[in-house]
Amino acid sequence: MTTPSEWIVRIECSLDSDRRLIEGASVVAAHLAHRAGLSDAAANAIAAAASQACRSASDLLAEFGIPFATMRFAAAEFPDRIEVTIEPSPEQVKEIRSKISFESSKGFADKLREKLKSVALDSVEVELSDGIPRVILVKKSSIAKRRFVS
Repeated sequence: MTTPSEWIVRIECSLDSDRRLIEGASVVAAHLAHRAGLSDAAANAIAAAASQACRSASDLLAEFGIPFATMRFAAAEFPDRIEVTIEPSPEQVKEIRSKISFESSKGFADKLREKLKSVALDSVEVELSDGIPRVILVKKSSIAKRRFVS
């Protein structure tokens, strides 16, 4: 896990599973990618991946009995990459634990990995932390690194 001192810029918000809000998350990811100096194609890739990950997580939570998901979305610029993290909001964790067993959460993570396997980024991880899923998307950037090296 990264620490605040490693961030160049970090934008964090809570998103309801409303499709219009999810598309806003893709704009945030693209903004940070452009800010870091990534190409339009790279910015579009991380924006599309962020949108797909949010939609997929929301859809799967609905399948598992949580139709009104609230996700914590964070996009951060680092000297060498853009990183997007999507996970259930702290308020949603209790509901997830009550409706999804630890074994089911492994199935949830596997389904989410399957839905995201076509994402064209440097790294796409779906991890479980105490049965709670977290998606981490990474787009590396040598351009951003050069900006911060003296």
